[in-house]
Amino acid sequence: MINCMDSTFCIPGVDGLPRTKGLVITRELIKDYGINSKVNNGQTANAEIRRNRRWTFKLRAPLLLKDNIKIAGGLKYFVEEHNFENPETLDNDFYNNLEDRPLRSLRADIFIMKPTRGNKYFILRISGALNGDFEGIDLGSDYFKFSIAPLIGWKKSNYLSYAFGIAYSEIFGRRSIYPVVSYNQTFSPHWGVESILPAELKFRYNSLDKKNFLYLKAELNGSNYTLNFFENRDEPVFLEKSEIRFLFTWEREIYDFLWFGIEAGFRTNINFDLSENAQINAETLVNNQLNEAVVGNISLFIVPPRKFLK
Repeated sequence: MINCMDSTFCIPGVDGLPRTKGLVITRELIKDYGINSKVNNGQTANAEIRRNRRWTFKLRAPLLLKDNIKIAGGLKYFVEEHNFENPETLDNDFYNNLEDRPLRSLRADIFIMKPTRGNKYFILRISGALNGDFEGIDLGSDYFKFSIAPLIGWKKSNYLSYAFGIAYSEIFGRRSIYPVVSYNQTFSPHWGVESILPAELKFRYNSLDKKNFLYLKAELNGSNYTLNFFENRDEPVFLEKSEIRFLFTWEREIYDFLWFGIEAGFRTNINFDLSENAQINAETLVNNQLNEAVVGNISLFIVPPRKFLK
């Protein structure tokens, strides 16, 4: 790790961090939680979701690596399905249309890191995604979602780095602008903290050989799906989805570049409403409350081999 001195370009990472994940495949399951709904005409409904199944595929790779600028690209495909208990007895249009319907997200990311000669650096992340119940490639502009986050940071030592910025995204379910704070510190050979708030806060424990990493973490996940599942409506509707998850994570090396991860914890819902559009002041068509639920997932991922880092 290079110290941030006036004569060298600043590297924002701190000692103790794991190697960057290149390819990640994750299978997740959330089981048995209730949903209570209120339509804007005053009607109410409730049901039990038997399972919420999710698959995630992520790829990240460097595009340009120079001392004075680093650029990486990323792709992410996410799909989830909701299955109700006794779906044949459901008497609610929203539940009937959500049952066993794949909700997909296909996203591309560009990460730009611009170091300076000193202890300052700049980071820019730009993302474009297609979110919704799409099947093929004949999509309208309503499916496209855009996000951007510029940050300015300072590396105080090989063990402390922080940054501040703003972000425009749909992490809360609707389009919004909010402040972002990144803070990474390694306290000892075993302990550290990694965060980019409000999205994620992680407390890290790692073995000295860096073949095992344990995390206690809280994370905020959110997105907005464009849906065309009401037959009596010409315009699409928008599902606002955001949740906070509290998880225990174990990541373990299988062989050098090949790792696996296991996570378990629980999820509490913030937003799962159906709106007429994706704007901040959108009218809510269906207000949904989800009960807390247990979360579990397993992942397999690839990191750069050690010989590439020497």
